[in-house]
Amino acid sequence: MTNNSPASDPFPSESSTYWSRLRDFAWVIALLWVIEISDSLIFGNSLQTHGIQPRSFSGLPGFIFAPFLHSGWEHLLNNSLSLLVLGAAILLTGWRDLAIVSAVSALTAAAVVWLIGKSGTNHIGASSLVFGYFGFLIASGFYQKTPLTILLAVLVLFFYGGAILAILPTGDIRAASISWEGHLGGAIGGFLVARNRRLKLASFSKSVSR
Repeated sequence: MTNNSPASDPFPSESSTYWSRLRDFAWVIALLWVIEISDSLIFGNSLQTHGIQPRSFSGLPGFIFAPFLHSGWEHLLNNSLSLLVLGAAILLTGWRDLAIVSAVSALTAAAVVWLIGKSGTNHIGASSLVFGYFGFLIASGFYQKTPLTILLAVLVLFFYGGAILAILPTGDIRAASISWEGHLGGAIGGFLVARNRRLKLASFSKSVSR
């Protein structure tokens, strides 16, 4: 028997309005602020030490915790604004895309950092998600080529194109202790999700046309 009740849908908000989805996402971002406030006032910023530590098995929990932790208010504010803007663009197509891109980009970023990051470093921050969203939106414009995806890709490149420099291990990036590895890994994750979605759409189209 098939259960068609809303409770059986893993993404029940897909049918909700865009503004309600955006409101719910804003609450997710607010959670990052709650964590930072708690870390600052209660834990003495000790939570920041639980990030991704390259090739350290003791740092593996950072695969989960790193995107929720930040090194200060400026770090958190910058990531929050970018998350909101780029996440809002992805939410135009619903929660499913945003959830998948978030999970995959966080995982690929953590893997890249753990594999090629500098030993003895600690990587934290939601910028892995930011670059995952960035990569997904640009790749979607390239792969899907719909008016919406092309428009979003152009806007993202116009307003955030300079962010591409933050995925390169330049001297300035290294000097600023910016996790270019996490940015690169996140962007790769977003790109892979967009590419995989395109391949699935192409496969579906061929099966329908037969």
